[in-house]
Amino acid sequence: MTDARLSERARTLEPIAARKTIEMAAALRADGKEVLGLYGSPHWLPPEHVLEAALAAVRDNAGAPAEGLTALRQAMAERLARENGIAAEAETQILVTNAANHGLYVIFSALLEPGDEVVTYSPHYYYQGIVHLAGGRMAYAETRQADGWAWDASALRRAITPRTKVIVVNTPTNPTGYVGTRSDLAEIAAIAVEHDLLVVSDEAYDHTIYGDAEHISFGSLPGAAERTITVVSCTKSYAMRHWRIGFVVSPPGLFTKLRDVLEWNCFQCNHVAQHAALAALSGPQEWVGEISTRFERCRSIMAAALDEAPGVSFVLPRGGPFLFLDVGELGVGPEEFHRRLLADHGVPSDPGGPFGSERHLRLPFGGEPEDVRRAGTRIAAAAAACGVAA
Repeated sequence: MTDARLSERARTLEPIAARKTIEMAAALRADGKEVLGLYGSPHWLPPEHVLEAALAAVRDNAGAPAEGLTALRQAMAERLARENGIAAEAETQILVTNAANHGLYVIFSALLEPGDEVVTYSPHYYYQGIVHLAGGRMAYAETRQADGWAWDASALRRAITPRTKVIVVNTPTNPTGYVGTRSDLAEIAAIAVEHDLLVVSDEAYDHTIYGDAEHISFGSLPGAAERTITVVSCTKSYAMRHWRIGFVVSPPGLFTKLRDVLEWNCFQCNHVAQHAALAALSGPQEWVGEISTRFERCRSIMAAALDEAPGVSFVLPRGGPFLFLDVGELGVGPEEFHRRLLADHGVPSDPGGPFGSERHLRLPFGGEPEDVRRAGTRIAAAAAACGVAA
C-alpha cells in the first residue's frame, strides 16, 4: 500500500523503465544462470591516463565548486567549439552535472511551472519521470517505423499547445537510433521561434554515429543558441559509464539559476570523476573514435542475426547503442517475449511501453562480439518458437 504521507508527485511516479530488467538479470545471475553482457554504453574501462587522473584526485582529497572544475568546463568549451560547432563561455554557460540525466533534472526543475508541457518526438527516452517531478507533463509527436522513424514537423506542430514551454530534441534518438538531419533541426528551430519555446537538446550519444550519418548539434544552428540548452555526457562518449559526469550548456541568462538548482540538489559533483573527465577531454583522443567503431561492429552482428528472424522487424539505427525491435507480430505479447528472452535465453532487453510503443523492445547491442552474436541467434530462435500471430 502506498503511504498517504507521500506527495502526489511521489505516489504517481513510475519507476525508471530499465530497473525491472536490471533487477531480473541480477537475480538470475545470483542463481547461477547466464545473462549475456549486452550494454547501452561502453562497458570497458577508459585508458590509463584517465584512471591515473582519478587516482591522483583521490589522493588530493579536494573538492570542486558547485558549477564544476574551471579546467573541466574550459575543456568542454573547447570540445564543443571543435566538434559540435557550439560557442560557449566556460564561466557563464557550462555546468558540470552528475551525468546527463541529472542535467535534465536540473533543467526541468529550473524551467517548469505546474502544468507546463514538454514536447518531444516519440518513441522517446523516458523523460516523463523527470518532467513529472518538476510539475510538468509530456506531450508527444509520433513517428513511425514504416517511415524509418523520421521526424515529422507537422506532427510536432500538432503536439504544441498554449501550455508548451520546451521542445526536447534527442539525436541520436534513444531508443530508435534516428539521427536528426539539418532539415529536421531547422524545422524545429522555426517552430521554437514561432511559439517562443526553449529547446533542450539531449546529445548524450553525439559520438555514437554510424556510416554516413552526421551529428548536428541543435545549438550550432544560426540563431538557435539563445534558446537552446544542450546536454552532453561522458558516459557514452568517453567510456565513463559509472563515473556519472555530464554537462549542461545554457544561454548565459539561465546559467546562474541552473547552478543554484544543482547546488541545492547536491551541493557539487564528485571531484574525482571530474578530474577523470578532464583527462578524457584534454588528453589523447585517438581512443575515442574506437568507441563508435566497436558499437557499429556490434550493430552489424546483431542486425545480421535478426535480419531473417520470423515475426520481428527493425530499422537499422544510424546512431546510438539500441535496436528498437518490433515484436508485435509474434504469437506472444512484447512483455511476455521480453520475459522469455531474459529468463529462458539470458538476453536482456526493455519493453517498449515506457518509450512510447507497446509493440517494441529496446535491445542494447553493445558488448563483446561473441555475446552479441549469441544474443541475436537466441532472439531469432525464441521468435521462431513463438510463431507469428494469427
